[in-house]
Amino acid sequence: MLCFLIVFVGCWISGIAENIHMTKVFILPIEPGMFNWTLQGATDQFSYRPSLLNAPDLPPWIHYVYSDRHQTGFLYGVPPQQHDDVELEIVGLNRKNYETRRRVVHMNVQEKPDPAKHEVQMKIDNLNVEDMFDSYRLNRLLDVFRCELWRESESDLYVTFLASAVHLGARHPLRPNEGEGVVLRIGSRAQFSVALVKLQDEVKPLWKRGSCPRDFKRTTVERLFRDEGFVLDWCAFRLVEASSSSLHQHFPAGPDLESPADHRPLSLGQEDFWIRPSKSQVPQRSYVSEFVYTIMIPMLVMIILVLILSLILCFHHEGISKRNKETPAVQMVQYTAVHRATNTLRSLSSQRQVPNPPSDQCSTTVSRSRTASPSSSLPQTSTPRMSVECNTYYRPHPPPYTGPTHR
Repeated sequence: MLCFLIVFVGCWISGIAENIHMTKVFILPIEPGMFNWTLQGATDQFSYRPSLLNAPDLPPWIHYVYSDRHQTGFLYGVPPQQHDDVELEIVGLNRKNYETRRRVVHMNVQEKPDPAKHEVQMKIDNLNVEDMFDSYRLNRLLDVFRCELWRESESDLYVTFLASAVHLGARHPLRPNEGEGVVLRIGSRAQFSVALVKLQDEVKPLWKRGSCPRDFKRTTVERLFRDEGFVLDWCAFRLVEASSSSLHQHFPAGPDLESPADHRPLSLGQEDFWIRPSKSQVPQRSYVSEFVYTIMIPMLVMIILVLILSLILCFHHEGISKRNKETPAVQMVQYTAVHRATNTLRSLSSQRQVPNPPSDQCSTTVSRSRTASPSSSLPQTSTPRMSVECNTYYRPHPPPYTGPTHR
C-alpha cells in the first residue's frame, strides 16, 4: 500500500514596510526571494495568495496578477485619498515539497506632495497589464509625452491609474496571442500642451464609438507610438481637466470612461468595485410593449384582411344563376349543341383507337379477279393486282393450292 506524506511547514518571516503615495500607481513584485526561496527551473514551482491581514481578500483598490513570463506575482493599485495604512498577508506555497511560508507587508499610505492636476487617459490594445510593470517599457511611453506631446510635464509626469481592459469590461481578444489591452492615465501639474489639445480635437468624432478596431483610425501622431511598440485605441483617448471630479483612486466605468451628457469621466466613489446588486435591486423590464408590437398588431392586421377578403368573395361575386339570366337563350342553345357534338366526337375517337399490327402479321393477297384465275395465261408480273393488307387478328397461312392436274 502506498502512503502519501504531505509535509506542511508554516514559517513566519518578519514583515517588510512599503511606502506608497496617493494618486500614484504602486507596483509590488512577489518573488521567491521574498520568502528566502531559490527558483530551481520549474515555472510553476511557487504560488502566492495575497490578502488583507486576518481577512480573506484584498481591498478593492489593490489587485494581484501572476505573470508566467516573469515568473513573478505583482500587487498593484492606487491608494485612495485619506486612506489608512494597510497590512497585507502573503502566503507562498512551494509545490515541490508543499512547504508554505508567510510574509506580512506593511503599506504606509502617504499623501503625494504635488499631485497631478491634469491627466491623459489612453487605452493600449497590444499589451497586457503585466507588460506595463516593465520599467523600461513604461519609460518609453512616458518619453513620448515628455519629449514630443507634453514637454511641460517633463519634471513630474507619472502614472495615476493602471488596469486591465478586460477587468474594466472589455472583451477578450479573438486570438489568444494578442494582448488583452491596458487602460492607464498619466498625470502632471502642468497645463495641457497645444499638441495634446489638437490631438483630442482630432479624435473627438470617434468618441461616439465604444471601442475602435486596431487599424480603424490613424492619427497624425500614430508613428510616435507605433515606433515604440504601442497600439492605441483612439476612441478612448481623453484629456481629464483639473476641474473634473477626483479620479485618482477610483476605477472608471469602462474603456470609454465618459458620460454622454457632459463628457466628463465617471467615478465609482468609495464603493467596492466587486460589490454586485442583490436580486431585489436589479431593475425589472416589462416586455408587454414588445409583445404587442411583434404579435398582437400583426395578428390584428391579418384578421382584418381576412374579414375584408371574405366579404368580397361572399357578397360581391357573379353566380351561375345571374350568368344564365343575362345570357340569351339562342346563345345557350348553340353552346349546348356544340358541347354535345364535341362529346360525341371524343367518344368516337376513343372507339377507333386500334393497336398497330406487328410486321409478321402482314400478308400479301392477290385480288380474286378474272385475270388471277388458275387457267389465266397472262404473265404473273402484270395481271395480278397486289395489295398489302395487315390483318387485325392473327390467323395461319392457308394450304397450298392444288388444281386438277395435281391429283
